[in-house]
Amino acid sequence: MEFTIHTLDHLKPLIRGFRKKAHLTQAAMAEKLGISQQSYAQIEANLASTSVDRLFTILRLMDVKIQLTDSDPGTVPDPRIRPRTKGRARVQGTVIDDPGGTTIGPAPAKQIKRNDTTKW
Repeated sequence: MEFTIHTLDHLKPLIRGFRKKAHLTQAAMAEKLGISQQSYAQIEANLASTSVDRLFTILRLMDVKIQLTDSDPGTVPDPRIRPRTKGRARVQGTVIDDPGGTTIGPAPAKQIKRNDTTKW
């Protein structure tokens, strides 16, 4: 079954529901995570306070997988963009005109700054 999540508030009841479906109590989850039941209860109550790593561990323990879907299916992430250690990436390749799918030509290298919100 698939669930659409737009905010952390959408995720809270799903985490609880998946835990119960796996027949795990908060105490059992806490034991698997090596934390107290009270700490696990706080995680379920306030998911924003937990790390992404901890959230993935919780999901893995409940045998739940995450699938990311682009809300704009016409766009595809460019795998050629690789962050460098100084927070910059260099893009080289071919520019594609999305509406017609036609190749325009080679793209010049462009420096991308961290937090750059330019649409391509």
